[in-house]
Amino acid sequence: MTAQVVADEVVVRGTAEVRTLPDRAVVHVTIDGEGASREDAYANAARLATAVDAVLVAYEAALDRSSTAALLVHPKTRWRRGESVRTGWRASRSTVVEVTDFSRLGDLIAELATAGAQLVGPTWQLDPDNAAHTAARRAAAEDARRRAEAYAAALGLQVSGVAWVAEPGLRQGGSDGGYGGGPMMRSMALAAGPAEADTETIDVSVEEITVPASVEVGFHFTTSGT
Repeated sequence: MTAQVVADEVVVRGTAEVRTLPDRAVVHVTIDGEGASREDAYANAARLATAVDAVLVAYEAALDRSSTAALLVHPKTRWRRGESVRTGWRASRSTVVEVTDFSRLGDLIAELATAGAQLVGPTWQLDPDNAAHTAARRAAAEDARRRAEAYAAALGLQVSGVAWVAEPGLRQGGSDGGYGGGPMMRSMALAAGPAEADTETIDVSVEEITVPASVEVGFHFTTSGT
């Protein structure tokens, strides 16, 4: 990293990273039903939806929340001889499930797959109020002071105080090289469907999340010995 000397300021950027376990796992659950008619497709999807909903009710204590979109029916088509030809109907519904009890996550995924759902996830997320965010910001600020003191000492100066503090990009524009503090996430690819359905528990290992932070600080300086 480099530093700037502006007027009576030494300007530096401090950075830090903290690793911590996630607060929740997000799983996207989709069901699809097909049929020759709109009614058949809807009925087939509704049957799968009932089975999936029963699983979610059974695991309600392990969930923070779940949100379900409406069951939609749309035509299936195929391009034939220069025109789109309807070949049937498909009904689909998606649900986003947020799991906070990781000890039941593997069982939940296995039972959802057995019920006929298609799964994407889990995506590991960190809540905005997780203490790791504060720890990373504190460490970044400490890094900034160390940098400023090192540069100042090399130039025969002394850091005398803080002129200003800003997250990267907020003071003078430009791209943000730091982390603003929203929900962090890390995704693990895991997809399942009826063909892979198994009543055995799926081992889903919880993955650590790296929380980065950076801060720009302008420090006042004086000549050493003054």
